[in-house]
Amino acid sequence: MISPKISAIIMTKNEEQNISGAIASLRFADQIVVVDTGSTDKTLEIAKNLGAEIHSIPFEGFGISKGKALKYCSGEWIFYLDADERVSDRLASDILKAVEEPGDIVGYSVSRLSQFIGRPIKHGGWFPDYVLRLFKRNSGDLTNNLVHESVVVVGKVQNLEGILYHCSYTNLKQYVEKMNLYSALSARQLFDSKRKFNAFDLLIHPPAVFFKMYFTKLGILDGFHGFILAILSSVHVLLKYAKLWELWLHEKNQ
Repeated sequence: MISPKISAIIMTKNEEQNISGAIASLRFADQIVVVDTGSTDKTLEIAKNLGAEIHSIPFEGFGISKGKALKYCSGEWIFYLDADERVSDRLASDILKAVEEPGDIVGYSVSRLSQFIGRPIKHGGWFPDYVLRLFKRNSGDLTNNLVHESVVVVGKVQNLEGILYHCSYTNLKQYVEKMNLYSALSARQLFDSKRKFNAFDLLIHPPAVFFKMYFTKLGILDGFHGFILAILSSVHVLLKYAKLWELWLHEKNQ
């Protein structure tokens, strides 16, 4: 019995440090598609030398851009991978078995284990972080969210046991840069949906996020890494609402 063809998608921009590891972990895929949104480093050269298909598209938010990558895929099954993620051997095996005999399952979620400055984070709501990444092409699509996009499918979804390693946030500089981008996109998304700014958002949400991550979700068990991460997460939320305030202020003064 011939297994259905699997197409894997990676969206990139200046990922020369990550792209080779990401592609290497996709050895189970029949087609690897790299959709690039403006790299100026060696990302595309490395990806091409490793056998990936290269396509350049404008960045229109994570959801829309990743969704457009589907047109380059020929596989019956689609798997999404970020450049700083790695598919474990167990997960690769689980994926191959899943698509061979899916039954009535049209989507599979995987458990993602993220790192923060050299330490895997197993609490604070970060693990197990199930994300739907594998789906039957004609049964799913990406949401159009600017940030925190997700795959939605029509049909049954099942969890796979193998781990997806998220090699993110190797230093604070990287975390702060991503926080600045993601908070801006989140604020724009709220603004576009006509969400009004409320000063209580700045007063209530940031400390609530810290309390939830550090105490309720047991981030305290991740040691000082968990403490710093809970603080930074609360700052992220503060920035999101501060930037929403700025957008409405600009709108008012026009």
